Amino acid sequence: MKKIVAKQVSILELFYDLIFVYAISRITMMIHHPIDGSLPPRIYIEFIIVVIFVLQIWLYQTVYINRFGTSRAVDTVGLLISMFAAIYLANNINTEWRLTFHAFNLSAALTTINLIFQYLLGSSTHFKRDHDLQGFIIALDLEFILLVTGLIIGYQYGVYLCVAGGLIGFLMPLVMYRIFRPEQVNFPHLVERLSLIIIITCGETLVNIPHYFKGAIYSPLAIVIFLGVAALFGVYTLLVERFLNHHQHTRGFIAMYTHVVK
Repeated sequence: MKKIVAKQVSILELFYDLIFVYAISRITMMIHHPIDGSLPPRIYIEFIIVVIFVLQIWLYQTVYINRFGTSRAVDTVGLLISMFAAIYLANNINTEWRLTFHAFNLSAALTTINLIFQYLLGSSTHFKRDHDLQGFIIALDLEFILLVTGLIIGYQYGVYLCVAGGLIGFLMPLVMYRIFRPEQVNFPHLVERLSLIIIITCGETLVNIPHYFKGAIYSPLAIVIFLGVAALFGVYTLLVERFLNHHQHTRGFIAMYTHVVK
């Protein structure tokens, strides 16, 4: 089978990732403020939902560039619009959903409709002839409809539709798994993009552990924390660089969804 030639990650893609550095920092803030010394289960559930919501948007953009992007005007403009919306999205991440309901979900809706147009305009094949394109468009359409409907209804009931929209956008490709073609995926590029989001997450971890590194340099707690973070990153690096075949023909779904869990 023909070896896959890795698609180069563009500078604009890396610039786009910088916004998600901020988004991840905002997400981690959701679990930094215990109530009476602990965090209620509701906060953890909200945290997981927001992680899924934000990362599925990042994944759809990454998948588009991976499968269809060729640095044309439609790709550049679409990515810039996604960046603009992502800044508003990230800035409205908190545990008080009522306060930022409209701003957050309007940003998500703008990103979703922008992705729909990118997939429609940026693919080199016709919609009716490309099952991959059909699958992603169906998932994004359903997400967009639920987001807009939730915004029209308002927070009290609309929040459930908006959450459902994000979860459907995340899970629908799994439901339609078999229609996607492995040969359309540039797996080396996908692995590199997924590794970058893990590095961003590890960077946020390093930003949040320095307050344990006080006093004596041989503090047992600081040593254990540092070794734990280093071990996690080391195991990930070993798995990706030594045991993962970067040039295999695969749909890439296992890699994408496991990275969200990580």
